[in-house]
Amino acid sequence: MGGLFLALALVIPVIFHALGLGPAFLPMFFPIILAGFMVSLPVALSVGILAPLTSMFLTGMPPVYPPVVFIMMVEGIVLAGLPAVLHQRYKWKVYPVLFVTMISDRFVLFWCILITMKWLKLPGEALGLAFLLRGLPGIVLIFAIIPPLVWSLEKKMKSMPVLE
Repeated sequence: MGGLFLALALVIPVIFHALGLGPAFLPMFFPIILAGFMVSLPVALSVGILAPLTSMFLTGMPPVYPPVVFIMMVEGIVLAGLPAVLHQRYKWKVYPVLFVTMISDRFVLFWCILITMKWLKLPGEALGLAFLLRGLPGIVLIFAIIPPLVWSLEKKMKSMPVLE
């Protein structure tokens, strides 16, 4: 399952970027978040970290400079880790998990951008706010698409026979 989510995290952004829908819709986030809901914490974290890194090696995106790939790897930890812990371990419902996850992600993104822009000697606050606002269409889609997918996948997984 982790390999499937990693593959989706590599393919979906290519499709979105080919259609000119790129970063505003956060295409890599969908499979990373799903991994957090559906697979163990170590596997989910692996998907969150490896997806941007593997994509960078295969497609050149996200870039190493400015260090977007590293920021996305930190975001991947949040996006995969929080659902794995809150939903799987503590049995939180999907919408509250998504809310906490997306707020946490935006907070982490803002601070990563501030730190990076300070390092690059650029105006971090304006760019940080721009990055936060640019992802709003993707966040709306995440709230529309992820919950039904999680519910459907959980239902299908419960009905599958256990292999021993």
